[in-house]
Amino acid sequence: NIKGYLDLIPDLTNTQRARLQEIRRVFFPKVEGIRQNMRLKRAELAELLFAEPSDRTRIYEVAGAVIERQSELEHDVIEHILEEKELLTPSQKQKFYEIIVEQFSWGGLGVHDVR
Repeated sequence: NIKGYLDLIPDLTNTQRARLQEIRRVFFPKVEGIRQNMRLKRAELAELLFAEPSDRTRIYEVAGAVIERQSELEHDVIEHILEEKELLTPSQKQKFYEIIVEQFSWGGLGVHDVR
């Protein structure tokens, strides 16, 4: 059951897994709230883009709100990765690094979903 990048590291101890669950219990609901808000703003943006007449001021306000949520999500994911990294041994950190580099090459930062 893969929920995040560290699930791809097979040699996590039970203690590490327990701590990871604590971290995720806070992180996942927080980012889901951000994503939900972003989906609502994007839906609003789509409506505004095709409304007649176009309200450019409102379009750019809503687009700005989407960008703010994206930035907030990126920040939270970065903090989450830094927090997870602290749980790991040096060899696990190397594996985590390789996973992160691969995920980032696929655009994975903001989504924090394993591809």
